[in-house]
Amino acid sequence: MSFETYDSYRGYSIRVWVTAARSLSLHGVGRRYKVSWIVSQSQRPGEKIASFPERLEFLSEHEALTYAENRAHTFIDCMLSEHRRMPLSGEVGHSREHPLDPEA
Repeated sequence: MSFETYDSYRGYSIRVWVTAARSLSLHGVGRRYKVSWIVSQSQRPGEKIASFPERLEFLSEHEALTYAENRAHTFIDCMLSEHRRMPLSGEVGHSREHPLDPEA
């Protein structure tokens, strides 16, 4: 048994797959759930920005889904944060007079 969900967050699409698996434990064989997720731009859903198969196993489908959605949201937030911090060409940080610039 497995299922797939779609979500939208800050202009990006998130696809999450949750798959049932069997796992050995001290109490015998138990049911666990594995999850993977993909982030793409909403305008171009075919172009993957990131794809993550998580190595963790979860006790319930809900835990797996919640974990993957939270990780995808964090990934998008970090990506947007980095994009905002990058100076545009010609701004401070891109000067040819920088002492470590070999072409200065």
